[in-house]
Amino acid sequence: MTMKLRVLNKTCLILTIVGAFSIPSPSLAQERYANSDLGAAATNPDALATNGPDTKKSTVYEPKPGEKLSYKQIAEILSTTRNLAGRNLSGLNLVGLDLRDCNLQGADMRGSNLERANMMGSNLERVDMTGANLKMTSFYQSALTAAKLDQATLDGAIWINKGVCAKGSVGECIIIGTKPEQPTQGHGPTNPTDKAGGGKP
Repeated sequence: MTMKLRVLNKTCLILTIVGAFSIPSPSLAQERYANSDLGAAATNPDALATNGPDTKKSTVYEPKPGEKLSYKQIAEILSTTRNLAGRNLSGLNLVGLDLRDCNLQGADMRGSNLERANMMGSNLERVDMTGANLKMTSFYQSALTAAKLDQATLDGAIWINKGVCAKGSVGECIIIGTKPEQPTQGHGPTNPTDKAGGGKP
């Protein structure tokens, strides 16, 4: 009987020791739980997604018809479509602006400062540049059909045929080396009653 009790006690002791090693400690259980979450996050891309700000580009503001554009809005258009047809660019400081190969058909550029601007190859049909500063502006190979240049300063501008506008060109380009047309003077007598010989008959 005593022998059986000893064996039983030893068996219980062994089971107790084995059970102690098989039950995880609270700290170990927490570590395993954290690692399991980490593993789920690593395998699931959505788990790493954050509710950050929307990276989609905001819609570019579209000006109303006739509304004057700002320099920033013009720069945005030039970086994409280069279509400024019918836009209001009046009274703006656009010195040296690159407007090559732009569609400016019917644009309002009255009173704008376009000195040294490059409008080579652009469509300038029906554009209104009344009173604009166009000194040294390049119009080479551009279309100027029905364009308004009243009171526009064209000193040193490069014209559509690559000629250079002479100093004093206002409203029209007077190519350097050419003379403006002078009204023809009549060689006959100023008074119809006068005869070629002069005096009374």
